[in-house]
Amino acid sequence: MAYTTKGGRRRRRGPLLALSVSIVCALTIGAPPAHGAVEETSLGRRFNDGLDTRLSATAFRDAARSLGYTGTSHTAGRSADDAWVDGLDAGVFALFGHANGGIFQTDEGPSDDQDAILAAGRTQDLLPLYANLRFFTEYLPYNDVDDMRLLVLAGCDTSLTGQLGNFNEVAVSRGIDSVISFSDLVMYPATTSGTLPSATNYSGNYFWNRFSYHVTTGVSVSTALARSRSDLVAKEGSADGWDRYVIRGAVANPGAVTLKPARAGEPLNSKPVATPAFSSPASLTPVATTSSQGPAGEPLTAVRSAEGVEYRTAADGSLFDLVGTPSTSGEALLGAAEVRAAAEEFVGRNVAAWGPDWELVAEEAISHVEGDAVTLLRWRPTEAGHPGAREVTVEIDRRTGAVTYLSATHGTADTTGFALTAEEALAAARAAIGDQRGTAIATPDTWNASRWTVTVDRGLTGRPGAETPNVERVELDARTGDVLSRTKS
Repeated sequence: MAYTTKGGRRRRRGPLLALSVSIVCALTIGAPPAHGAVEETSLGRRFNDGLDTRLSATAFRDAARSLGYTGTSHTAGRSADDAWVDGLDAGVFALFGHANGGIFQTDEGPSDDQDAILAAGRTQDLLPLYANLRFFTEYLPYNDVDDMRLLVLAGCDTSLTGQLGNFNEVAVSRGIDSVISFSDLVMYPATTSGTLPSATNYSGNYFWNRFSYHVTTGVSVSTALARSRSDLVAKEGSADGWDRYVIRGAVANPGAVTLKPARAGEPLNSKPVATPAFSSPASLTPVATTSSQGPAGEPLTAVRSAEGVEYRTAADGSLFDLVGTPSTSGEALLGAAEVRAAAEEFVGRNVAAWGPDWELVAEEAISHVEGDAVTLLRWRPTEAGHPGAREVTVEIDRRTGAVTYLSATHGTADTTGFALTAEEALAAARAAIGDQRGTAIATPDTWNASRWTVTVDRGLTGRPGAETPNVERVELDARTGDVLSRTKS
């Protein structure tokens, strides 16, 4: 594959050649590509349906610049060709927007058929199938993106396999150190035309704003994701799907990759030791303590322990969140009752507000890193018949019984009140978004206010063969019916 240089950036020229891996290895191993400053590129935009990711792209760019990367963000759309070249040049590459298994939309077309798509590609996909579609499989192994340190695929279902491949599998095959993707729907702000990006610091944009802050403190991508998840729940009472992050990569421990200091990707040979079962942070051995900023700007104390556990505490000493390392091999010996007992014992010992009368609202197996065996449990208190303004989430390693994640967060509402019925909430939400066709459900709870969250599912929409989920959520004040927020998948 031949390139010309323009303004310090490589540009593809001439026809794409399907070279065998053996030839590429012979030509490139031992001769790393020449690079100057390490580049970071972020892609986001306000899409025609209102999904708005511009703030995510610029926040990540600004964080990268502060760390020494030559950060660039594109917030008005990017053609598939340009996005593909952006990835070719980047040490850090971040995509924010509409996605599905194996596909990411980088721009709008005049019609759905002409939307710009960057796809994973399958083994046979070495050339684009049609206009405005490019594949990660076009990147040559050992050469084109082998020095990419981090790839962020911040869209719905990006860890899953689709008709056009699997991003994680292709990224690992091309040598990308660390890849962040998601195994479920994720939500971003839904805005009207003319909305300033500065007014969209909620939902997914808030998550990536917090992630951008956390990586500048020098923590790993795994810790930054976990802390951003805690921060988002603390602010809004919902993770909006961002707790379903998946970390893969070509290095031994892709979750341990950091962006500080700025450098290109390189092999990491660390082999993390799984967190052993422990009773409380007080039983751990601190090795580093730093000041950190909480989701509302409040001071938190961040502690790293000799056992590999990192945790944050509030000014009063209460535990805000905790991140450990799950095991990745061996038989998962603990049954559901044992996992629940381990979780309840740990939470009861370390979260003062929690009580056995809280309702268990979620209990399910999840995965963040390859080979882990983790169960998530979530509790909310019941107030006036609905989940109240507190939440405790814990994840337990089913092999060891160790806690690998915990957050204890709360909203600001001190009373509850539901003047609107579920039927009235559904009608108000449909009127707000002009939708009478999508399947809709209304869910009540209290966080910063008593609220109804109405989810409207319109199925899949977009370019044929590259459709993305079309789900919209409207948050309504349960007393007044006012729209508090709108988000989209």
